[in-house]
Amino acid sequence: MEVPQSEELINELVERVAGEVGVIVYSLRPQREFTDEEISQELGIEINEVRKALFSLYELGIAEYRRKRDEETGWMEYYWRINYNKGREVLMRELLKTKRKLQEKLELEDSAVYYICINGCLKVKYETAMEMNFTCIRCSAPLDYLDSSKAKQKLIEEIGKIDDILRNLRHERNN
Repeated sequence: MEVPQSEELINELVERVAGEVGVIVYSLRPQREFTDEEISQELGIEINEVRKALFSLYELGIAEYRRKRDEETGWMEYYWRINYNKGREVLMRELLKTKRKLQEKLELEDSAVYYICINGCLKVKYETAMEMNFTCIRCSAPLDYLDSSKAKQKLIEEIGKIDDILRNLRHERNN
């Protein structure tokens, strides 16, 4: 059976945000609440690593928790649950956020002419390059015109890929 694209992408997102431990915890697919201590003991992973991964999943919006004070120790215990049904929603939100950032970058590239130090020290707008007499203020090397057409094309391609993924995710959801 073929794994839906969304599952692969959700796993990639979990790994990027919560690391390898996050992927392991996510892939356990616990159906009930659990504590970080239970997962730590079950997997033989340091409890701090498990906590860090769980809080990353929480910040992403995939995990939730409730706190309860332990009557004997007085310490707060965290009871976790992974919301697998939110994975696609979180993935789409993150893709839209990335797309927005790429579009902003594309608009920035379109809005100005840039010059770059031949040694790669800095990239400045034409007006700033003029003020600097087309000379790098860091290394005194000349500033060259930066043809950003390849960078713009790459941004357009990346936005297109995200649009394709979003379209496929919507199609997956409707089937």
